[in-house]
Amino acid sequence: MIGAFAAVEPDYRQAAAGALACYGIAAELAAKKSHGPASFKAALFDCLYNLDRPTVEKMQRIESAKTIINHG
Repeated sequence: MIGAFAAVEPDYRQAAAGALACYGIAAELAAKKSHGPASFKAALFDCLYNLDRPTVEKMQRIESAKTIINHG
């Protein structure tokens, strides 16, 4: 996932953050649909495939590292 994002985003930290955010969102959505480890795996792949920008923008919880350092 990170490699795919890094292929189109020259800032590797930004690429990693975006990839992990999308993966986490897809995992949250998959967890709601699954009933065990096998169905979770299938649901995760389906959610990754169907993930769209509006869902990511609605569910993302990424903060800038500068914000965290200055306020944390």
